[in-house]
Amino acid sequence: MNEKRRLEGFKWLVTSDREGGYYLEEMDGTRRLWAELSPQRKLENIANAAAMYDVPFERFAEEVRTEFTGMPQAAIEEAALRMVLHNALELRGLARLLPEEGRTESTPLVERFQEILDQAGGRDGPEQEQSRGRGRGR
Repeated sequence: MNEKRRLEGFKWLVTSDREGGYYLEEMDGTRRLWAELSPQRKLENIANAAAMYDVPFERFAEEVRTEFTGMPQAAIEEAALRMVLHNALELRGLARLLPEEGRTESTPLVERFQEILDQAGGRDGPEQEQSRGRGRGR
């Protein structure tokens, strides 16, 4: 997907959430309209849309600033800090699911999960697949 389409998709998704009139899940599991969501959940929804559409940081930040215009700086900071902590706890929980690997260097979680999934599926790693013409892009 080209950059223009990614940016359009991102904007469409955020606008849809903001104006859609449907219920979204709040941090505590309840369902609320966009206007009723906590700043943390709004921030997380915008971040998830940015990740889904692989948009540049600047575009993500612009959308967040637009959403939080007029909100007290302390509320914005609290939302950001809560989201960072929440995501760190999620990553830590995922890391605990993995077997000890005995490595001295840190391996990114995505790579560790990919190795395990490749082994479980009886597949070679991405390098071997690509050398045989069976890479992900095909």
